Amino acid sequence: MKRLAAALALLLVACAASHGDVVRPAPNFDFAGTGKSLKSFRGQTVVLLFAQSAREKHFREMVYRLKRLYSQFATERVIFVAAIENGPQEVESNIPFVLAADPQKVAADYGVNGRYAIAVIGVDGNVDMITSQLIAPERVRDMVFDNYESQDGSRKTLTDQ
Repeated sequence: MKRLAAALALLLVACAASHGDVVRPAPNFDFAGTGKSLKSFRGQTVVLLFAQSAREKHFREMVYRLKRLYSQFATERVIFVAAIENGPQEVESNIPFVLAADPQKVAADYGVNGRYAIAVIGVDGNVDMITSQLIAPERVRDMVFDNYESQDGSRKTLTDQ
């Protein structure tokens, strides 16, 4: 009986998630000097890079990796945000970065406490991924192109036929 109850509970959670509910909502934050916040970009993917300094080795390496695929990200209107804790520092890149207004608070809200992290926030407002590891830019690209919305559209197309 306990197994049946556990299976039903799991099924209910899976069904709720399959209908586009926000499972892990991204904490909102303001962008420096723009008067806009993360909520104003709902419907677009946001790539959020955390670092103690713009000179931090992992931060620079991830920016370098992302530059290779930037044209693909640009066609999908991906927003790139840097939360740099030690002062508002310019990010040297062909990728236009927006700076988080209060990077220490953003890092705390996202549970980041190391020197570097990257998060991907999907079009539905979910934190799709957050890690302190360097990752392949193709993994970020896959999250942008293979998000819930595109998968849901594919499912509807297949079931409508």
